[in-house]
Amino acid sequence: MSTFDPARQAFEHAKRSFREKLKDKDLFRQLLQTTSIEQVWQTTNEIQERQEVEKRMRFMGKIKTFLDKLSDYASVVDTFVQVKPDVMALIWGPIRLLLLWTANIAKLADAIVSATSRIGDVLPPFLETVKIFSDSERLKNILALFFEDILDFYAILLEFFKLSRRQFFFESVWPKQRERIKVVVESIERHGSLLGSEATLQQIKAEHEARVKALAHFDETSNFQELQKFQALRNYISPETHDHRLDWLLNRSCKGSTEWLKHSETYLAWLDTSKSAVNLLWLWGIPGAGKTFLAASVIEQVKTQHQTCFMFATHARQHNTTARSILQSLIFQLASSNKDLQSALIHSDERELATSTKCVLALFKTFLKAIGPTYIVLDGLDEIELSERTILLQLIVELKVCLETKVLITSRPEDDIARVLDLQASGIRVDKCNHGSLKSYIDQRTHVWMQDGDFDQEAQCQIQGLLSPLVTRANGMFLFVRIVLDNVESLTDFREIQRELRALPLNLHDAYGRVFARINNSSPPLRHKARTILGWIGCAPVPMTRQEMEQALLIDVGIESAPAVTTAVNFVRICGPIVELVDDIPQFVHFTVKEYIFSQQISSFIYRFEAECSLTKALLKYLCSGIYNESLSDDQLRLSMLAGRYRLHWFAVNQWIHLLQRLFGNHEEVPQRSSLLSLLASLTAKLKNHTFRGEANAEEDLFAVFGSESPEISQMIGCFVEFRRNVIHADWNFRNGPEWINLDPLVVSHISLRLFQLLDKTLCNEATKPAMTYDYTSLQRHYGTRLFRCIFPQCNFNRHGFATGESRDRHIDQHTQPWSCPRPSCEFAPGFATKQALSHHSLKWHGNPVSDSSSSLSADQLSETDVDGLAAELIRAGDVEGLKALLQHLKQGHRISSAVIFVAARMGSLPMVTVLTQFSDSYRRCLDFENYLYEAVLGSENVDLFRWLLNGVGKQTDVQHYWTLAALVTETKSPDIYAEWEDFIISPMRVLGTFTPGTGAFQIYSHRRLQRKPCKLIPQHNKRSVIFSQAALQAAGKNAMFEARLIHTWHRLIDSLGGKPLDPQFLGWSLTDLARCSKPSITLAAELLRLGAPVNFPREVEITVPNSDPQFDNKAGPSRSQHQDVHIGRKQHKGITALHYASRGTSEQAAQLVRLLLQNGANPSYGFGGVKPEQEPGSRLIKKWLGETWEELVMRTSDVKVGNNDETGLKQRGQENRESVEESSKVENGSCPGKRRQEYARESEDADGVVLQLKRPRKTPVEAD
Repeated sequence: MSTFDPARQAFEHAKRSFREKLKDKDLFRQLLQTTSIEQVWQTTNEIQERQEVEKRMRFMGKIKTFLDKLSDYASVVDTFVQVKPDVMALIWGPIRLLLLWTANIAKLADAIVSATSRIGDVLPPFLETVKIFSDSERLKNILALFFEDILDFYAILLEFFKLSRRQFFFESVWPKQRERIKVVVESIERHGSLLGSEATLQQIKAEHEARVKALAHFDETSNFQELQKFQALRNYISPETHDHRLDWLLNRSCKGSTEWLKHSETYLAWLDTSKSAVNLLWLWGIPGAGKTFLAASVIEQVKTQHQTCFMFATHARQHNTTARSILQSLIFQLASSNKDLQSALIHSDERELATSTKCVLALFKTFLKAIGPTYIVLDGLDEIELSERTILLQLIVELKVCLETKVLITSRPEDDIARVLDLQASGIRVDKCNHGSLKSYIDQRTHVWMQDGDFDQEAQCQIQGLLSPLVTRANGMFLFVRIVLDNVESLTDFREIQRELRALPLNLHDAYGRVFARINNSSPPLRHKARTILGWIGCAPVPMTRQEMEQALLIDVGIESAPAVTTAVNFVRICGPIVELVDDIPQFVHFTVKEYIFSQQISSFIYRFEAECSLTKALLKYLCSGIYNESLSDDQLRLSMLAGRYRLHWFAVNQWIHLLQRLFGNHEEVPQRSSLLSLLASLTAKLKNHTFRGEANAEEDLFAVFGSESPEISQMIGCFVEFRRNVIHADWNFRNGPEWINLDPLVVSHISLRLFQLLDKTLCNEATKPAMTYDYTSLQRHYGTRLFRCIFPQCNFNRHGFATGESRDRHIDQHTQPWSCPRPSCEFAPGFATKQALSHHSLKWHGNPVSDSSSSLSADQLSETDVDGLAAELIRAGDVEGLKALLQHLKQGHRISSAVIFVAARMGSLPMVTVLTQFSDSYRRCLDFENYLYEAVLGSENVDLFRWLLNGVGKQTDVQHYWTLAALVTETKSPDIYAEWEDFIISPMRVLGTFTPGTGAFQIYSHRRLQRKPCKLIPQHNKRSVIFSQAALQAAGKNAMFEARLIHTWHRLIDSLGGKPLDPQFLGWSLTDLARCSKPSITLAAELLRLGAPVNFPREVEITVPNSDPQFDNKAGPSRSQHQDVHIGRKQHKGITALHYASRGTSEQAAQLVRLLLQNGANPSYGFGGVKPEQEPGSRLIKKWLGETWEELVMRTSDVKVGNNDETGLKQRGQENRESVEESSKVENGSCPGKRRQEYARESEDADGVVLQLKRPRKTPVEAD
């Protein structure tokens, strides 16, 4: 019978604990196969020999100390303890396996060598130490301690390195493991001291417990800190989550409506992660076909199998959805349940993560490679703005390198989407596969309706019979069926139901028309309210909540006080089935509703500009209603709050400025201008903050148009815009309110602070009471159930709040950034989530501290060449202070060469460039210098540096600077750079120094050759005209993505001008400039024609003069609309037409442009200088490029009415012209989408008339029908 040996049992216990930590029986058995140090040395020799052949030696000799001490330890254990062989195998097996795992990846191998070397340094010399021991029992217990330490060390390494993908985020995750190893090192050092002392068994037992507690404490502390930092980072980035939307869709999904997809072979091939044949799947079809519900069903299915992230795009949030924000959302979804990804996130550059699409994409691809099979579902790609979805499509294509990633996209087949996905994705057309699901949906809806309506048997049979054609009429569109059923279910008279069902709508356009007609035919008060609701839903900068809109509807311009809300509004009853209430937000049931009601092609359409104007007036009237009077007592504020008078507070305070920007941003006359000015004057006077201590930035003045009429209004708006901009970046909150509320020129911030304090006080008092009181119930009724608001006014949760004070407090804690920038003037002074991010920020934006060597520099002893070299070294080192010291000590006459400035610009160092350009402003007078600087800045892809460049451009006086810059930006690969440029061009806030309107300088396009006096054809002409310049047009023509985003910029410009068309003469100049390009873009030419460019400009010109021109006041007549222009007539002029320019070109694109122009009515007889287009070199090459001669092409297009490029004329040009221009566009863009889009275009005219009629204008002129 064997005797009990406590030491041997300690070794066995350590072995069992180690096996449990591994959680992998196969791995444990693999470790037991190595039983001696000879096997380890054999492995290290083989690795070294292989590395020597491959010439990548990793200094394996460094682990010799570790292995030698392990060998000594094994000898001592074998002598004194005599453990089983499997225990001894755990000394050698792990290190051998780790060396094999990491041998082929240098950074992993280096980590193993470094870690083992550290342990080898602290392990004691066992053979020498045991000689002094007289108590073998005490020695055996100490040896057991060391065995536990060694296994702890191995457990840390094996847990980290056993996954094959560790190398993808090694740099961010390994530091934590290194800190865990430090805990083991400290434990070994303590246990080593026991060998040299008379340690008691009690001390040894205490060390056993201390070892376990030390590691547990480290893991608990580090995990908590990382979680806190991750939550802080997530709070800072504020990625949009879509889980609530997914739950909403699943709860409303018709049973069995998505089963057909789960049997599709294409879908099943995409679902199989072991097959890479179908990695990108595109579910496409007409609007309302159920694509979003299919996406929700797919997400529910795949999230149980592998990592899944998803996005639901909505038209209501289109302006806030960017490619970067989508990627940020996907990244945080993946990281939410993966600690390694969280570690990688908190060690990333916070600023880059927040602002750089390139950085976010790189991180996302790293994540996908690291975590293995992943499903990504992106719904509603067509509901994202054109420029953003173009970027997103490009990024999706780049994900092909992630072989285990499966991407599913749903959208309509918009041209830009189809051009990419037709070639890159496998597709399923939804509306051709869902007829069975539609029938099931109709049956289920009808069954519920019959039960709720208590119809008799005969009535049920009649209704079911009348509904039988609905499946066929729907043509695969759930939305059409829903609108029809919602419409008839709202009827109470059976005869009305019969009448409605006997004449079913022809298509979605017709279904909307019936609902809209019912609204327009209702009583005047109800009609006004319904149209107001629809207009406000469609034009609000951010969606209004139910409570906000209910109060806004009660605002009467003739009543001074803010209204109290006593009754709820039934939005669906008033507006019909085209509106629904989702999460207490009134919204359209589909984005096509918005396109319909704002379409000028329907009778009694809602004029968007007037809707924006009415909402702006309502907000201004609300702000002036007296509830923001500083003299109000706390009791008065509290009573008004309980009465619901502050329902509209957040929306009014934050959105009035954005709506005003839309209205006056184009510097043109707007409807009801006088009443708006009156309200603004009242706002300025009534809400003036007499303790205001801020300043207005003249260059940032939003509405210079008010300057001459009302300097007070202009000054107030300038100060308010500056204040709002600072709120976003500063650490201002309602707990430090006195520090910043007087930077607001209005008293709004004073009242906001008091309201927040009163609400918090009321909620705290209610929390101590046993039951809900009247006050608490009133607050919930007026402001929703999430009453606990974030203290940061710029935070989204300051509006929507939390249900409990505890959840609000946890959220506020996440606002704190643990790593603060020491520079109080820095906009990132609130801090960073990681120390690494702070270090990177400090190096990048503030430079290193001035070194001792810098202060002893004698610049007078340096030549100009030496100065340049030293400056370049300081730039590369990021030493801003050192560079400043160098420049300050330069002797008079020394200059820094421009090449040094370009180095700083290419590195993307804003502080360096700022210092260098301030030092020598003379460089900025040279055009070549500016052009090189532009190239360097754009090459750096640094958005902040580019923003600085834009702000400095105002110093220039030569328009060529803008042409060069426009060309470089147009072809930049950085979406962030282009987005900044687009905002700069569109925003009226950013007026350029010498290029302010009214200077009369540098009129690139004008009426000079058409009229006697020059005039500006678009507001802020000198800034905005560059996006139509030949330089920009030629740059955009190099790439389909460049074309798409330039067109998007044009349409944003038009939207910012109130939707009015651009001046045709301006567009005519642009068309002729495009035709002069060597390889003109067919896509851009077609868009210019669609926007109204006269095809025969400048030979035939329609002269239109703004009705505000006093020269034509009498001709306009008193009955003309305030915003209508005066048409004078058509005039004949001399000049070279676009067709003539194109006929000079010898490229294939020039020939295609010739064909496009002739198809759109260009007159081939217009020549110049005695030369006709047919005599130009390009005309003789028409046969080569197009397969027909010049004469044949002219003859074939001769039936087109000359000069007719209006919408009606285009629709009459026939299928032949359509196919011809479509072919030209396909060749130009390098793709030919195939049959399915052609079929979709033909079938949609019958199945869904609204699709082509309401779609945003993105097609070529002849495709518009």
